[in-house]
Amino acid sequence: MLSHKIAKVCLITSALSLSVFGSTAAMAVNQQSYTIDVYAHIPSDDFQIEPVESGWIHQAQEIEYDLTTSKLKNFEKQFQYKNISGGIRATLTNTDSNGETILSNGSDTIPLKVEFNGVELSDTAKTVVDATAAQAGGRTMLRISQKDTQPLAVQGDFTGQVAMIFEEEIVTP
Repeated sequence: MLSHKIAKVCLITSALSLSVFGSTAAMAVNQQSYTIDVYAHIPSDDFQIEPVESGWIHQAQEIEYDLTTSKLKNFEKQFQYKNISGGIRATLTNTDSNGETILSNGSDTIPLKVEFNGVELSDTAKTVVDATAAQAGGRTMLRISQKDTQPLAVQGDFTGQVAMIFEEEIVTP
């Protein structure tokens, strides 16, 4: 008799478990889930070089070709800057053996000129913002253009990368 009651309780418990599990499984068929990658960059109050317009810097940018001049158009974006310790220096970090940033299609190259705040960058560090302007903070233009002014005589799809490092130029009293 006792075993009959235990068997009955086990049967009822099993039935309830299956009905709960079954309803959970049925709900899962109609679920949708999402994963959203998020990030936040919070620059130092003491030193910062940041694009004014967000979202473009981690994506490939097109340097447009002008059909009427057979030259590349200038690519320009504004940056904001600040350094309370002194000026700001910049260096190009991915140049070819001639120290130039280039676009290439595998067989042909197009040398590029990279300017920040009107200063042409190279693989040697240069002051791009003096100490007084850097301490006050401000905005300036990054310009990437075709290095020479001659019409291009090449064709194809060209790719490249402009990589720069900005660093503090500390003023010692």
